[in-house]
Amino acid sequence: MSFLSCFMNTITNSNFLERSVETNRIVLRTGAVVTLGIEAFNMFRVIVLSNSGLETLNNSIYFGFYLFYFLCCLLFLILDFKLKSSIKVRHRLYMVSGSIFLFWSTAFNIYDIYSSDAVGNFTIITATIIFSAFFIIKPLYALINLGLSSAIFIFFLYRIYSSGEAINFLITVLLCVVVYFVRYYHLCVELSQSQKLNNLSQELYEIKRGFQLSAEQHELIREKVSYVTFEWNIRKDWIRFSKEWSEWFGQPQNIPEFSTYISNLKVITPEQKNILSECLEKAKEGAAFQKLELLLPLKAGGNGWFDLKVVTQTNKHGEPIFGIGMLTDITDEKEKINQLEKELTKDLFTGVLNKTSIERYGKKKIKQLNENEILAVLILDIDNFKSINDTFGHPVGDHVLKETAALIQRYAPHGAKVGRIGGDEFAVLFVTDNLLNFYSYGKILLDEVSKIKYSDIEIHVSCSIGISAADIKEGGYLELYKKADQALYHAKSMGKRQIYCYGKYCPDNFKKDIYLT
Repeated sequence: MSFLSCFMNTITNSNFLERSVETNRIVLRTGAVVTLGIEAFNMFRVIVLSNSGLETLNNSIYFGFYLFYFLCCLLFLILDFKLKSSIKVRHRLYMVSGSIFLFWSTAFNIYDIYSSDAVGNFTIITATIIFSAFFIIKPLYALINLGLSSAIFIFFLYRIYSSGEAINFLITVLLCVVVYFVRYYHLCVELSQSQKLNNLSQELYEIKRGFQLSAEQHELIREKVSYVTFEWNIRKDWIRFSKEWSEWFGQPQNIPEFSTYISNLKVITPEQKNILSECLEKAKEGAAFQKLELLLPLKAGGNGWFDLKVVTQTNKHGEPIFGIGMLTDITDEKEKINQLEKELTKDLFTGVLNKTSIERYGKKKIKQLNENEILAVLILDIDNFKSINDTFGHPVGDHVLKETAALIQRYAPHGAKVGRIGGDEFAVLFVTDNLLNFYSYGKILLDEVSKIKYSDIEIHVSCSIGISAADIKEGGYLELYKKADQALYHAKSMGKRQIYCYGKYCPDNFKKDIYLT
């Protein structure tokens, strides 16, 4: 690598900034900690150990130099440890800190020479060597700092220097500049070689990944298992399926303009079309992996559930180029899961929803109400159910429970949810805008439950009902349930076989006790 190409390319390279920050952090932190101790001792020496303390102007100026540098080092350490910023901001902090170190040394050396008449005491040389040999900064910035500090030094002291001393000083500074550029060039070479190694590693990774996702391997997978495999060229929007695609769905294996094909497809539902379209968009954005379920129409008729897995393949720049995936038939598994979920929501004895399911529905539904809607809750409890069991036996009691559940479901308003929430207690949830219809439903239940018989045995069954309702602005489902339960308790306390409504949505005539003979 030529020196000119190093100078032109590396200064904008992020690798250079990382190396610069890494190296300068060590140099500056170490120097700042050491300097804090040195300057603290110097200030102590001026105040305590000198005979005149701060009473003389000379001692006060020296003390000011020490104090300023002490505070600069302290501020640097605070910023360096507390600052949470980008690498570019931290790089600028280190460059400014290096400049402060160099120009403070210049100013201090100038004053020290004037005050002590130590013409040959070039402490600035030490600072210049440290700046050139230890810091990693941009070339232009380094030249400006070294040139400006040297110019200031000579400008203030050229009258008291001999020409030989000035020439020696300039030669030393030029040697420091040479040292800096030699270090900088070797750093450029090192970073360039490191970048080449990274590029080779990336190319090797791409080759390996390309082999892993080769067409031959996809063909092998397709032959061994019953999957539909596909390869989608994202840039050209062209897709190729395995032969099972045509066998299962009756669609062509090779489809150009696949995104347009999906948007125009009419054999799938809008919901499934949206799922597919979102999958394609995410792949175009570079989503590494996607897994979703689709309901698709089959060539043989009917619909089937399929598990879709898509891996997005990118180039070395991170740009998506291919979508590789598989489509697996999960219809049987899906049906089993749906059946299990249905069983988990049911009360196995009566066939209505169980307590957990009805409560989950209520908590969800009350949050989804529109402004003019209310959620009504009806709680029905069979009167003296223990007495029925004791008098007629448990088979009769079981019959009463099942018949009651069947009646509640049979006469329930369309869209109502029925659940068993206790031994002989049922709940009905219904979204409505008027409780009068719910009241009529309750009257029917009171009447129909009283007609339940077991063979020809007159059981004399009755029930009590409590009703309440709430809108979206009121408390949650549990508060609504408590109100309906209080209404049921009130109906029981009034002699049973009655309906009682509790809450602001109950009509006046509905709040009155209702007794059916």
